[in-house]
Amino acid sequence: MKETLNTLRVLAEENRLRIFMALHEQELCVCQIVALLGLAASTTSKHLALMYQAGILDQRKEGRWAHYRVSREWLGDNARLATWLSGELAGSPRMQSDRGRLAKIFAMPPEKLCQPLEKCAPDKPVSRNRGRQR
Repeated sequence: MKETLNTLRVLAEENRLRIFMALHEQELCVCQIVALLGLAASTTSKHLALMYQAGILDQRKEGRWAHYRVSREWLGDNARLATWLSGELAGSPRMQSDRGRLAKIFAMPPEKLCQPLEKCAPDKPVSRNRGRQR
């Protein structure tokens, strides 16, 4: 029950729901997520770290890029919640706007998109266990 409460607490924030919806369908690098949300890289990183620590996201590093996606393990354990969230949010104006923004983001080369941020990978790896409640 504690894990479910922690998941709901982490997802009970608009930008984290936007991240969830974007990553539910595909993997994105940090720069793409920053561009989607329109938030500072540091703020976006905090959202990603919370979601990663809760086990909702997986991270993969490729060179200087850090890529995130919704964890397959989390989806397996929370399939009904993921389906419900997707169904409830898919038609919302915010999600429709985000889909349009993602189309523009995908049209840009990652190197150009990430250039202002200098890199997509955090300096220090985030521990999945830090702050995780069970």
